[in-house]
Amino acid sequence: MHEYAITENILEIVQAEASRAGAGRVDEITVVMGELTTFVDSSIEFYFGELARGTAAENAVLKFQKLQARAVCGNCEAQFRPQSAFFTCPDCGSPLYELKQGQELFIESIEVSQPETSGPKGE
Repeated sequence: MHEYAITENILEIVQAEASRAGAGRVDEITVVMGELTTFVDSSIEFYFGELARGTAAENAVLKFQKLQARAVCGNCEAQFRPQSAFFTCPDCGSPLYELKQGQELFIESIEVSQPETSGPKGE
């Protein structure tokens, strides 16, 4: 259910950026999610579809990119890719580590269309 609040935030950011750009419509949004986040992209898509109704982002396509996790061992300084939230260094077995990436969630890009303008009357 925490996807609802995140989706509200995503929509707020998208609407603010679209307004700042003078866009008539939001066409596509790319969201980057670290592979260790607990967010479910299909839930975010569902909530976005509901929350975006009646906004410039109503028919926008959400695209998700996964960002691989990366950690550094606090004992031997080996760099490795953790496979879950609970792990130890594959080289020395130490449970001490610094997670460098894998828990992010951010908007990478927003594609918009400018509002259609009609020509002078009579054309």
